[in-house]
Amino acid sequence: MSENNNKNRFFKMADIYDKLAQYLVPKYDYLQEEVIDLLPFNINRQYNVIDLGAGSGIFLERFLKKYPNVKCFWIDYSDDFLNVAKNRLNKYNKRINFIISPIEEDWTKLIHEKVHLITSMSAIHHLETQEKKELYKRCYDLLEETGWFFNIDEMKTLNFDAYKSSLERWYKHGEEIKKKIPNHLLSSYKLLKNQFDNWKIRNLDNIEKPKTKGDDIHETFIDQINWLNEIGYKNVDLFIKHHLWCVIGGQKLN
Repeated sequence: MSENNNKNRFFKMADIYDKLAQYLVPKYDYLQEEVIDLLPFNINRQYNVIDLGAGSGIFLERFLKKYPNVKCFWIDYSDDFLNVAKNRLNKYNKRINFIISPIEEDWTKLIHEKVHLITSMSAIHHLETQEKKELYKRCYDLLEETGWFFNIDEMKTLNFDAYKSSLERWYKHGEEIKKKIPNHLLSSYKLLKNQFDNWKIRNLDNIEKPKTKGDDIHETFIDQINWLNEIGYKNVDLFIKHHLWCVIGGQKLN
């Protein structure tokens, strides 16, 4: 499948993902809220926060609500998600900059302010291995002293059987959530379920086949933690692991 087709597969359904992401991703709210709770931020201070592959803006909305002086940068390359995010974050429009850019390109040249935090959720795993490493390095270079980077994403586990089990568990979750979906969202769920069935074909039925850019290119959390350490991040850790979903991160300290 071409990269353009991959883009269309995700982004033409931006509104549906916005409505159903919190059902589809196990522990969705918990993962985001825990990252925010990990931060040693003073509620009265001003911070600049970047979210990569920011989608519909749910994660950034949490920062904007909690920290009255935070300024956010939404970075994504989907016009469809941009429209959804602008609608969701409308009341915060003076505190947020929207930047259209693929996260693997040099979006850092568009940031001219101190950056205290860079986050990403369910985006980086679509990049190829070298692109991931380069992105982690760009984030490190952009961060202010003591700044943090966190990635909430799908990652391989320590052995193949555990990885396959985690994929199967997520697909089962995607089927079981139907009983929790409000009636007015069931038609959206049906469309999303079709996409998730295609996800199963790509990731489970063809688990042994090589992936191309834009697919779910899962790297192990151990490898990615090692990359962060090699770049120079400190206090690097696997902060949370829930089957396929992991939170890794580190701090810039010289």
